[in-house]
Amino acid sequence: MAYSATVAPANEARVNSFLARVYLLMSLGLGVTGVVSYLVSENIGLLIRLNTNPWLAWGLFIVQIVVVSILIARAMSLSPGAASLIFLGYAALTGLSISSIFLVYRQEQIASVFLLTAGAFLITSVIGMLLKRDMSGSGQWLFMLLAGWSLAWLLSWLFPFSNFGWALNYIGIALFVGLTAWDAQQLRKMGQEIGNRPGAGGLVIIGALRLYLDYINLFLLLLRTSRR
Repeated sequence: MAYSATVAPANEARVNSFLARVYLLMSLGLGVTGVVSYLVSENIGLLIRLNTNPWLAWGLFIVQIVVVSILIARAMSLSPGAASLIFLGYAALTGLSISSIFLVYRQEQIASVFLLTAGAFLITSVIGMLLKRDMSGSGQWLFMLLAGWSLAWLLSWLFPFSNFGWALNYIGIALFVGLTAWDAQQLRKMGQEIGNRPGAGGLVIIGALRLYLDYINLFLLLLRTSRR
């Protein structure tokens, strides 16, 4: 009995340590993205080039895809330090690519939506971790919906219909709220299963990347809906 009483708190401490590392790295990534995006917005010449030169914009997009693909494929085999640097580099590239928001929205509006996103993200993460119902089976449906939503979003750019675009914004918000809750629950399970086994550092990177993408997409969608 005494042994059981001491093992559970120890396991919980490992889980909390794993989650703390994931959320800390994700927060660092968001900080890098915010700083880079703001610095670019202060350089009008660079900001205009990024948004008027299609070769530069597409090149940046392709580099982002390559970097995130390398990170996903190699996170478990790279050293935690190297994988973290790649993740932060990806966050910096994202800051470059989303700096155009400063051409469309006021800084006060961006800051208020960022805080709103932080609150929604935190509440959703806590719900996902504390939810007793196992959401594992929901993952395949969420990713199928994500694939369909992404295709519809692409079509909305090729064939713009204002009402359809706004509907996709709200559907996307609901989708990424669901993905945030699912990711949070899966990360907690992951923390319970890995213990002190090798590879925990790579899983921290993967977890931080998943949460980072959830947050960035949720932020951009909330920002778009704030224009109406």
